[in-house]
Amino acid sequence: MSSRTIRKGYADSVNGQVHFRSCGAGEASLMCLHPAPFSGIAFGTVLPLLAEGRTAIAPDYPAHGGSDPLAGTPTIASYAQTMLDAFPGEHDLMGFHTGCLVAAEMSLAAPERIGKLIMLDPPGFERETRAELLMENGTPPHFDEDLAALSPIWERAVTRRAAHQSLEERVALFAEMMRGGKRMNEAFHAGFSYPLEERLPKVRHETAVIATGGPLTEAARRAAELIECAAFIDRPDIVGSALDANAQQTANAILEILISNEF
Repeated sequence: MSSRTIRKGYADSVNGQVHFRSCGAGEASLMCLHPAPFSGIAFGTVLPLLAEGRTAIAPDYPAHGGSDPLAGTPTIASYAQTMLDAFPGEHDLMGFHTGCLVAAEMSLAAPERIGKLIMLDPPGFERETRAELLMENGTPPHFDEDLAALSPIWERAVTRRAAHQSLEERVALFAEMMRGGKRMNEAFHAGFSYPLEERLPKVRHETAVIATGGPLTEAARRAAELIECAAFIDRPDIVGSALDANAQQTANAILEILISNEF
């Protein structure tokens, strides 16, 4: 089996089984934490590129992809604790969008187990913007017997991503989202409910915050300003889909940080 082959498996946690994808076979471990409302499938293109001299792992949050759900309403902290419990040992962390918040909480809960901390396009929105996004995206989806009820999900997973992925990849993403059923927006709810003004200033890890050429540059800059030990890295050359169409550029930026002595 090639070292670039993506393998799938399950890890046990106190909150049930956690499904994950992994690639590579190095002693060093890079955990990739996915954006809402997707799963570790979001890293399908970039994961093999990151598995250079290390094992790259992309777990699914509870109730996302193949992972068991949590009891009650999950939070970013409960996602972080589940990841720490399911994957013992030390890990470098790379979060994308919502995953940046999970990475921050993991570093706060178990700093001795976290190596380098990389945030790609963190959602460092103002409180008012987060409240609006919570109202728009944080409630359970509506389902009924009319196929049209699935149109918003199809739009997010398939139609909007036409420029970045093949139709086959986009349909797979749609199917992955549908596995969450009524719980598919829970990571949105957790992310937009997260008190980042209180939590991010407590992060003491040297943190690399990368802003790509998308719409989250200012949100990423604000997140970096909230973290005392953060370095803000502006990469306007990474435009479009950072994990798919521009996966190689994104991987190069992350690998450069992982081998750097400055972080």
